[in-house]
Order: sequence, then C-alpha cells, then structure tokens
Amino acid sequence: MKKNKRILAGILAGFLMVHLLTACEGDKISGGVRVANGEIKENSIVIAVGDTGVRYSEVLGYCYLLKAQYEGNFGKKIWKYKLTDKKTIGDEAKEEIINMITQLKIISNTAGEENVSLTNDERDEVLQRAEEVMNSATDADKKKYHLSVQGISDIYEENALANKMFYISTDAANTEVSKEEARQVKLEFIKILTKGTTKNGAVVSLDEKEMSAARARADRLREEAVKAETFLDFAKENSESETVEMTIGQDNTELDRSVVTAAFSMKKGSISPVIGTSDGYYILHCADDNDEDATYARREEIIEERQTEMFKKKYKQWLGDCQVGISKSFWEIFEI
Repeated sequence: MKKNKRILAGILAGFLMVHLLTACEGDKISGGVRVANGEIKENSIVIAVGDTGVRYSEVLGYCYLLKAQYEGNFGKKIWKYKLTDKKTIGDEAKEEIINMITQLKIISNTAGEENVSLTNDERDEVLQRAEEVMNSATDADKKKYHLSVQGISDIYEENALANKMFYISTDAANTEVSKEEARQVKLEFIKILTKGTTKNGAVVSLDEKEMSAARARADRLREEAVKAETFLDFAKENSESETVEMTIGQDNTELDRSVVTAAFSMKKGSISPVIGTSDGYYILHCADDNDEDATYARREEIIEERQTEMFKKKYKQWLGDCQVGISKSFWEIFEI
C-alpha cells in the first residue's frame, strides 16, 4: 500500500484540540516549562507542550513554510481575506500552526517513549529538503523568519516522524476492502427537474400537471437517448442539470438513493428506465460499471479512513492530561 507523505497533524485538525492556556511571565505548565513574556526573541520559549518548550524561531519556521506554500498561488493578500467579520484566514492559520505544533510535539514525545526514530536515509532526505528550502529563500526572509538549515530540518524531521508513527500505530487496521464496497460506477445522465435550479439559472417548482408533462418529456428523451450516437453529447444538449457525468460509489450522497441503487445494478453500456426522485427525473447511462482507477483510489481512501480513525483514538490516549501554554506576549505579536 502506498504511504502518503502528507503532514500528519493535518489529520487531527479540528478534532482533538488541547485546552490552550494563555500563560503570563512566571507561569509554569504541568511539565515545569516556563514560557517567555515581555520582549520575545529568537530563542524565547513561547509555547509549552507538557514538559516540552517550543522556541519562537520554530514557530516562525512553520509560518515561512505555510506562506511559501500558499502565497505562490494566492498572493500575499490571502491572509487578510475575511472569513467572518472578526476572523481572517491569517487568524485561522495562526491557530492551525499552534495546533499543528502541539500535535507534532505530542506525537514526537510518544515516538521517543516507544523508541521510534528515523533511519539515516530518512534523515538524509529530510536534510536535503531543508537545504532546498534554504536555497530558495531570500536573504530578507532568512532574517525575518530566523531560518536555518537545522531549524527547517528539525521541522521536516518531526513531520516525517509523525508520519512514521501513523503507519506504525495503525498497522493493525483492517485493510480488507470488498470489491462492492470500493466499486466505482461511471455514470452519464440526463436530469429533468421538477424542483430546483436549472443549469441556465431558472428556478423550477412544478405543480402536479407540470410534473406529468415533465415525466412525458423524460420518457421521450429516454427513447431518443437509446438511438443517440453518443449518450454524453445527447445529455449535454438535453439535461437541465449542469452536471451530466459522475463517478460514484455506494456511499454517494449527492444523488438520490434510488439513482445510486439503479446505477449499481446496471451493466456497462446500458441505459436505465426513467427514474423519478423528489426533485426530478433521471435517465442513466452506465459508461463503466467498474472504473478500475477510481475503484483502486476509493479502496485506498477506505483503508486510510480506517487508519485515521484508529490513529485518532491512539492520539487521544497519548494526549492524556497534557497542558499547552502560550506566552501572552508572543500571541499578541504573532502574525502570519
């Protein structure tokens, strides 16, 4: 099975957040770590995760990597974009960085307790990535974010270790997925609306007489579809919905359940009878009753979902009563 290189902490985002304490100067967290206050410097400890301290330079390293990832596609103004009247994407990103660092520290500490570490080859790969980041960074960014090869390497190493812990701790997850559970059907379809908005923006809400006429139209279109040179082209010309093709699994919720059930009983190349639903009439064409690439991808997704659920339970155990404290002074100056 292919192993994903993603940042593992993203799995946990919004799921198992630690209770964050805003700590003042002199405050100690459960592990005895004292967070800095007053003037925040490069080596100031600004976050305490249990008995582990996180320096300001490490947080800035995460900020730089996040900015490098998103600003290239969306521009520097992305962080000012308002999600609500009181919250910007930048505010959201700040919280995500703190959560990610917190989660990675907890996973990293657990890895140490369980004697899980990176191989020399894995460390070499991490170091190479860190060097590439430093080579592409401007002198201004290196100064502003206190970047160093060692600092970026430490961040990547912690992420790599979290990924390793994910696969080790979920090794017992069930990887048996039945063909029917993963099977993906490629559909092409015509939809005549009885309620909703058409692809042209017209609002539809038919009465009983109009629904009868819509059904008669669907019946005629079905007869014509059987004779059409290509169903897809015919659907694009005659369907009232913008979407006329979709690859679905048994768990699809976008289509009415009766449509999904009908789709999974069809053979490749067949055309369904007219199917009535609460918002319209469907005519289905089964373009492929087992899309192999999509089925394989769905199988991998199902396994990953099982692993993720198992990992979340493990993480909850590792989390325990761990307290997380954030320097009040740091939080006031922290920005993306």
